[in-house]
Amino acid sequence: MDKVEWDDVQGLVLSGYPRLPYSAYVLFRFHPERPDAARAWLGALAGRLMRASDGGGDDGETDAPTLGTLKRAKGADLHAINLALTARGLGQLPAGAAALKDFSVEFVEGMAPPTDPVSGPARRTNLLGDLGDSSPATWEWGGWNGNGDIDGMLMLFAPDGLALQSLIGDELATMAQAADPVRIASPGGDDPRLMTGRVYDDRKEHFGYTDGISQPIIEGSPRARRGGATEDDKRIHHVKPGEFVFGYHNERRVRTNGAGAAELKRNGTYLVFRQLEQDVAGFRDFVARAAAELQGPEDATDKEEWIAARLVGRTRAGKPLACPAAHAHDPSDPVARHSSGNDFLFYFGDRFGLQCPIGSHIRRANPRDTKGPDPDTALRLSKMHRIIRRSRMYGERYDADARNGEGRRGVLFVCLNADIAGQFEMIQHSWLNNRHFGDLYVGTDPIGHSQADGGAIVIQRRPTNLVLQRPKPFVRVRGGAYFFLPGIAAVRALAG
Repeated sequence: MDKVEWDDVQGLVLSGYPRLPYSAYVLFRFHPERPDAARAWLGALAGRLMRASDGGGDDGETDAPTLGTLKRAKGADLHAINLALTARGLGQLPAGAAALKDFSVEFVEGMAPPTDPVSGPARRTNLLGDLGDSSPATWEWGGWNGNGDIDGMLMLFAPDGLALQSLIGDELATMAQAADPVRIASPGGDDPRLMTGRVYDDRKEHFGYTDGISQPIIEGSPRARRGGATEDDKRIHHVKPGEFVFGYHNERRVRTNGAGAAELKRNGTYLVFRQLEQDVAGFRDFVARAAAELQGPEDATDKEEWIAARLVGRTRAGKPLACPAAHAHDPSDPVARHSSGNDFLFYFGDRFGLQCPIGSHIRRANPRDTKGPDPDTALRLSKMHRIIRRSRMYGERYDADARNGEGRRGVLFVCLNADIAGQFEMIQHSWLNNRHFGDLYVGTDPIGHSQADGGAIVIQRRPTNLVLQRPKPFVRVRGGAYFFLPGIAAVRALAG
């Protein structure tokens, strides 16, 4: 098993910082006329970046912030800082420019390559489903307008709003000589230079679902070493480190930073960032109308919750539909072994989607043991496409009584992966946006931004399937970019 150099890995890879529910994302551009200032800033910042663990002071910084020190921190020390750079940003630093040839095409081209006046939108725009209202032509940052050029992003995390504002002020002052924050529409806050997000106490996103439940566990990580995991848990969720961190073996048993690749990539990963605006009023109205028209054996239940659960594949409280309560405490039932929280599979327990619809969000985002020639192979294949999510909510909670429905709210979607094409883009294109996912004949992800076939949503049930018509997507892409989250040593190399 690979021994990961966690002391050189930024902390965001291993933690979503649950003690720091308030966050800010500062998009910036380097001052092109001050390259020395940019390198000096990065050099000083490297020692303050939150890292995954303390490796014993090999780099001479025994007091560097780590996830361990964060657990013990109090007051002003209770915060975290992480840094990510785009291909454009790397290209403005000598060490980064020399290494760009070793980075993936997806990263170098960016999330929204320029459109061609003759052939139209670039292949990636179509692949991601970023069309119509979600086209990069409409984005507020990262797209084809004046805010398309992004060099990097500073991610700041704090325990409360006041601490976050203090941290923002300090970091903006520190970076002033090196870079300028990009001015955007300031979702989630009043400062037009940054985006702010948070994790609510109930861990729910704006549609009302508990978020962040299913995450892969990196083999060899502190969480994996703690023990207590069942064999099912290991088989389903433990993933080799090379799927998320460069320099280690992945599920194909290939080292992700092999011969000829830039050493700059070691202990780093790619970070995908997308601002996804949610139409909460539209979503609630759709669920209410679908429930009002629902006829059948579900009449004895809360029909709105029945519909909402089948769009996502979990109840709003987070219980997976593939683990029905009827099986949860019956050890003689073959489904029971998959009924504890997140340790479930689909093939034997719910192959035909009668409990968790085939086209539901969680089934598309992680098909587990259903996309392959047999269940075991399918489960191994699915591990090649896992992502680590570190998303936060932005905007006020929707409250119809408070008449704040017109306010802007949504998800600041953040995910980490070592292969943008084979992980994030593959999930987006081949699973979430695929009209024929799981042998379906119509439809896309019920809560995604892409729509086809008039918005058809198919819910399997007997004697006939239920088909709902979604009037329009409940999510709209407002901005996005591909970043590289470097290791600590790489940040120092970029500063050299």
